[in-house]
Amino acid sequence: MCSKTTTKAVVFDFGNVIINIDVEKTMSAFSELTFKSPARVKQLFTDAEVFKKYETGFYSDDEFRDVIRQVLSYPLNDQEIDQAWNALLLDVPKKRLDFLESLKMIYPIYLLSNTNNIHIEQCKQYFRTKFGIPNFETIFSKTFLSYKMGLWKPDYKIYDAVIGNIGCKPEEILFLDDNQDNIDAATDLGIKCIKINPPDCFTEILEHIL
Repeated sequence: MCSKTTTKAVVFDFGNVIINIDVEKTMSAFSELTFKSPARVKQLFTDAEVFKKYETGFYSDDEFRDVIRQVLSYPLNDQEIDQAWNALLLDVPKKRLDFLESLKMIYPIYLLSNTNNIHIEQCKQYFRTKFGIPNFETIFSKTFLSYKMGLWKPDYKIYDAVIGNIGCKPEEILFLDDNQDNIDAATDLGIKCIKINPPDCFTEILEHIL
């Protein structure tokens, strides 16, 4: 599947690969605030493509909050929206961070994530408080964040951009993600992939192949 001699860069997804997440916690949080069922909240978000539009930079933070109010038909304040939106962010086990710090001494490591500014700012605060790291993005050689790129996995274009920026051949890149569609798209382009199935941890997998 992967060999030390052909791997020149390792690219990590963020959610459920490095940081544990639970999207249902965000649905439940908005449910409690708006008196709608979590299933109804999820359907409204899906119909309005809330995640995709915000995470491709279509909305600014303020525009996103206004969209949430419109979609849920409820006058939530900014703090309520941000707290509910961030509810899906859980924790980063220290062994994952330690492994990344060791791995970066051998390979350049990168982050490729479908994400948004509110989540990234919350994660920066978490890493500062939990690990004393001022900006977690400095762990990586470069971060590829969907909302800054205007692209979203599994669009082939986002992988092409990553390949071009890293400067390696696709087959020299190892990509880890927990979403099968994202894995399939990267595989189509020749990138080596490992699908992470939570609660499986990438540390146990990579220490045997890298």
